[in-house]
Amino acid sequence: MALPIPQDIAQISAEWIDEVLRSSGTLATERVSAIDVRPIGQGVGFLSCVGVMAIRYEPAEATGPASVVVKLEPAAGSFRDTERETQAFTREVDFYRDVAAGIDVRVPKIYYSAAGPDGNVLVMEDLSHLRSGDQVRGLRHHEVIATVEQIGRLHAAFWNSDQLESFDWLPDHDQMWREVYEEHWPGFVQEFDVRLGDKGLALGEGVLRNLEWLKQRIAERPSVMIHGDLRADNLMLGEPASGDAVVILDWQLVTRSMAAIDPTRLLGGSEPASQRNGHHLEVFTAWHESLLRAGVRGYDFEEALDDFRLGALYNLMVPVKAFGFLTGNTSQRVGRLFDAQVDRMYTSAIELEAGSLLPRR
Repeated sequence: MALPIPQDIAQISAEWIDEVLRSSGTLATERVSAIDVRPIGQGVGFLSCVGVMAIRYEPAEATGPASVVVKLEPAAGSFRDTERETQAFTREVDFYRDVAAGIDVRVPKIYYSAAGPDGNVLVMEDLSHLRSGDQVRGLRHHEVIATVEQIGRLHAAFWNSDQLESFDWLPDHDQMWREVYEEHWPGFVQEFDVRLGDKGLALGEGVLRNLEWLKQRIAERPSVMIHGDLRADNLMLGEPASGDAVVILDWQLVTRSMAAIDPTRLLGGSEPASQRNGHHLEVFTAWHESLLRAGVRGYDFEEALDDFRLGALYNLMVPVKAFGFLTGNTSQRVGRLFDAQVDRMYTSAIELEAGSLLPRR
């Protein structure tokens, strides 16, 4: 029988956690006697609310997890409306149910999940002993390399695979970022023209003139499963070369589309120019070689580099969409996050010479 879904982190009780762990087979005779609730992630994730539950048991020496993370959909408002419209939580629940166990990518262990009209919830492994990625701070170059090597294994697992058709919850070429680009571009330019500079403005205008071309080009490329929002805030980081070196979280925007969207989202959004300056093609090479090692054939260097540039063009729409989406949000961190995206996305696309793909008029 499905458990009732809490509507707020503060509503979660020891009894509810006990039922969750018992339903997953994690607990047998022992019992959850108390929990301590700590909300986390404010200003980091927008399509969910998250809390850590420290657990006490009877008897005290029980072997259940010392803590779990509970993820709920956001409270009523624009973020919840967006989550429901995009089926974001349902996608994540289905990803963990149908995909996670079969891929060579480190993701959290799931104890319980449910999605439906009465609410959405994930109860998962607590990874707070690892370091949270921070998109405002940015990632070091070796962390970006390690992440694109992992995501490349996901891409390879579903490279032009017929299996993608069996996932009826997986949207095809999600256009969330493309929506309202034309509407918000004038206001975005008015705010950021000096920061973008002439080359950045030219790239953005080129995307604006060629939205249908860009959509068609991406649709023609090999289809894979992509994370869809690969950035530092959705990573946990451990010791380099360990099994927990990179753990990829937040699969709410998982999509079927062109593989290069993921690594260019990470490179352009989360690696500061000081880290990637002169090294941006190393990220491309690490991702491409990961694909080849995992069995992708017939995808040569030049073809892959063109896709990487195409991904960089597509990701120029992310800060413009965010400009409209986050207008009025007064959080200091959200403002810094947005500024970082603007600076990094456009300079990265310039470094990659992404504009060379745009049709000449």
